[in-house]
Amino acid sequence: MTRRPNLFIKMLAILLSLISVTLLFYGLSYRKDIGVITSQIKTTDLNHLEFLTQQLDNNINQLAGSMYALQRDPTVRDYEQIRQLGHLIDPAQTIMTVLEKLSLQTSSSTWENRIVLYKPLSGETLGSDSSLSFDSSVLSKPLPSGWEYIPEDNGSAEAGFRLLLSDPIERRNEPSEAGLLVSMYFPVSNIERLFDAYQSQNKGDTFLFNPSFGVILSRNTDPEMAKQIVATLTSSTGQGTSEIFSLQGGSFLVSSVPSSAINWQVVHYSPLKQILQPIRSSRYSFLTGSAILLVMSLLFSLQLYRQVQRPVSLLLRSLNRMKEGRWSTRIHAKTNPEFTMLNEEFNEMAEKIQSLIEQVYLEQIRAKDAHLKQLQSQINPHFLYNCLFFIKSKAVVGDTDSVEAMALNLGEYYRYITKVDHSLTTLQDELKLLENYLEIQNLRKQRIHYEMDIADDLLGLQIPRLLIQPLVENSIIHGIEKKIGQGFIRITASQTSAAVTVTVEDNGAGMTDEEIASLYARISESKREDGGCGLWNIQQRLKSHYDDSSGLLIASSPDGGLKITLRMEKKEDNDAPNSAG
Repeated sequence: MTRRPNLFIKMLAILLSLISVTLLFYGLSYRKDIGVITSQIKTTDLNHLEFLTQQLDNNINQLAGSMYALQRDPTVRDYEQIRQLGHLIDPAQTIMTVLEKLSLQTSSSTWENRIVLYKPLSGETLGSDSSLSFDSSVLSKPLPSGWEYIPEDNGSAEAGFRLLLSDPIERRNEPSEAGLLVSMYFPVSNIERLFDAYQSQNKGDTFLFNPSFGVILSRNTDPEMAKQIVATLTSSTGQGTSEIFSLQGGSFLVSSVPSSAINWQVVHYSPLKQILQPIRSSRYSFLTGSAILLVMSLLFSLQLYRQVQRPVSLLLRSLNRMKEGRWSTRIHAKTNPEFTMLNEEFNEMAEKIQSLIEQVYLEQIRAKDAHLKQLQSQINPHFLYNCLFFIKSKAVVGDTDSVEAMALNLGEYYRYITKVDHSLTTLQDELKLLENYLEIQNLRKQRIHYEMDIADDLLGLQIPRLLIQPLVENSIIHGIEKKIGQGFIRITASQTSAAVTVTVEDNGAGMTDEEIASLYARISESKREDGGCGLWNIQQRLKSHYDDSSGLLIASSPDGGLKITLRMEKKEDNDAPNSAG
């Protein structure tokens, strides 16, 4: 009686110590986790923004690429020199082709864009839209080297970016002397749609910033917030940055990535409090839960000790006996009502397990036997049709000897293979079946010779039925029938202390080493969705009836055909293969 309180006090002391240590380490790790998570959030936010910027640059570079391709297009060059080549080309057709290409270039991009061709010397203009015109103010100064920003108040209905190319390129500094100027323009609404798609999956807002032109805001960006963020940004260094700033009474994560295509910065900001709120909430939940668990542990520790220890120990010992295979184990002790019911359920479960194990063992035997019989029943109906057609043909010409021989051998053949009452037979009966089968094939083809070399002491060997016939059938169909001339099949058998082998060898068409390797791989599969083939069925039956080392060995024959060896390993208990006596 004195040991139980002492043990309870020890358990309680251990529990309090564990809770105290847990709370201490949690407090230390919480501060560290906040720093680590904040760093990871900064890295993740920067990676997402870099991916968005890469998408932006890819779309803009695709537009620029189409411009350079259009500049080098032969039809556009013909249009540039249309006056000089007027006697060689159709001017009207050339202009129509150029207009079609401008329209195709504009519509092939997912971004809205406009293209204008302008000849400074003649003042002619062609655009992807008939309403487009060329801004002649660019002729008085060198062309910019890349995309330039066009504000909304600069004669444009909507702010956007423009790229100007000259042909020849040497006239970039004197565009008024160029043969042709190519202008592409896309509105900032393309960028706004890209930002809106990004914001649908991320918190905060995104905008563009350039020290010379200010900001380009997305539809939902707060202008005042963007102004404060721009004031905190440093000049672009060619690399992305991600920092935390205190703005409008709160902390914000601000990430900035420069765009290589337009020399603007893509800026994204999100409230840090909103990101870290779930982590802070979990801290209070953890502390509250720890206090509740401590109180509950104090209440239940003694009760669990008194009511559970002995019944659980008894149940564990009984389960260990069941694990050792002592299926007759039962619990007869009476404890509290809950464990009494559990013990009764255990006894019922043990009884059912014992019964099910016996049933499963019998079902496995029946299923194995049914599987073997199913494999034996795979009879090719075309073989029967061909034999019946042979009998009909010989009967028409009055060849009664052939009709009698075919009917006799066919009857003996099917009387044997339709027996399903026993799954085993003797090697002698299996050889008799082979003689009937080969005689049937010889009556039909009249070019097959066969030889059987089987020792008398092996004739009484017990083997599964229909094990050798599919090998002979395979030699005829896939070997001899594919080769012109006389066919020859040799069937031999031998026995050692470890195994019995039966070999079927032919002089048929044969197979290459690669084909043999592929065939062996197919018959070695454990499961085939198409139901398997004859050789695959034999392989599975051998491994099911004998040891796993049993199976088929496939090699080329010295006579030019194929040599298939059926190996049946003897089991340790000597139950198969065995002799009839």
